[in-house]
Amino acid sequence: MADEVRAQSWLRAIVGTAALLAVLFYATALVVHEGQAVLVTRFGRPIWVDNGAGLHWKLPWPVDQAKWFDMRRRVYEGGHTEMLTRDKKNVIVRTFIVWRVADVLAFAQAVGEERAAESKLDGLLTNAAISTLGGHDLSAIVSTNEKDLQVNAIEAELLAATAAAARRNYGVDIEQIKLERISLPEENVQAVFQQMRAERRQYAAKFRAEGEREASRIRSEAELEAARTRAKGAEQEAEIKGKSAAEVAKIYADAHRVDPELYRFTRSLESLDKLVTGNTTLILRTDTEPFSLLQNQEAK
Repeated sequence: MADEVRAQSWLRAIVGTAALLAVLFYATALVVHEGQAVLVTRFGRPIWVDNGAGLHWKLPWPVDQAKWFDMRRRVYEGGHTEMLTRDKKNVIVRTFIVWRVADVLAFAQAVGEERAAESKLDGLLTNAAISTLGGHDLSAIVSTNEKDLQVNAIEAELLAATAAAARRNYGVDIEQIKLERISLPEENVQAVFQQMRAERRQYAAKFRAEGEREASRIRSEAELEAARTRAKGAEQEAEIKGKSAAEVAKIYADAHRVDPELYRFTRSLESLDKLVTGNTTLILRTDTEPFSLLQNQEAK
């Protein structure tokens, strides 16, 4: 019986000790996951910050208290804000921010709750956007001419205008700012369309002028090539005619040397063929060449 009582006492002691250790572990242990940071305060005063994943220790409540923060990148999409450009055109701009907590202590003291961070960033970004877009014309963000667009430069200006203040005032790193959407109030739509039509007309006039210049160049080259071809053809024609005439003269000369009478006879026939046609009436002496041939023919 005494052994049973002792066993129960030991069991109660073990269970009590285990329970006490569990309570103590729960009260003093901190588990920090990857992508988190923990801020430990002692009687409300910050004493240390740790963003290393793993198990950490603190004094039990109410001496020490712990608060966890998400250190991962987050995206905040701002609302639609109407702004005025340098050329006095209203635009409605929506932006988004990629941000993360960089300084846990500064963030906890300046912002407190993570939900409040986005409202502070929204105000900071709105002020920067109004100032930045006020230094650019509408064509810098809405244009059909790529040379006029300066969206990347505007986004870089927004980042430069907000990043330092966000880090200094809120312990936040703004890593990226992008213009997500740009729209126009109804009264500005017609003005933008007129601007786009004017730019299209300029492009059309430029393309027509370039086309006419190219066509003129092609026509000039074609005419020059045609003149060269005609001159070369005329030269070849003259050369061929000259060779032919020389060959004919040579043939006639050879024929005359071989049989002068036959040569005179054929030449007389050629002359007669050219002079006399079916409707020709001639009154000539028949004893002269080449009509003497006709007399000779009649005599036969």
